[in-house]
Amino acid sequence: MSRFADYAVVYDISSNDERVKVARVLKGYGFRIQKSVFECRLSRSGREKMIKELENLGIKTGSIKIYRLEYSWKAPIIGKQGQQKPDEDSIFFV
Repeated sequence: MSRFADYAVVYDISSNDERVKVARVLKGYGFRIQKSVFECRLSRSGREKMIKELENLGIKTGSIKIYRLEYSWKAPIIGKQGQQKPDEDSIFFV
C-alpha cells in the first residue's frame, strides 16, 4: 500500500492578494493544472502540514477544497453496454 495519495486542491477566492498567497503555498506541494487547481502527491504528514499552512493564511474572501483522487475507482458505465469499451485505467489530457 502506498504511503502517498494524490489530491486536487481547488480554490475560489476573490482577493488577488489571498489568491497569490494560496498559490505560493501550493507550489511547494504540487503543480498547477488550471488557474485555481493544483494536483499534489502527499504523505499524511505532508497533507496535514499543507492544510495547516493554508489555514494559517486566514482566507476571508473565498474557500479552498481538497479532494483525494482515487485512480483505482472504476466508474460505472451508463447506457448501452457492450458496444464500445472505455479505457479503464487510462487518463487522457487533450
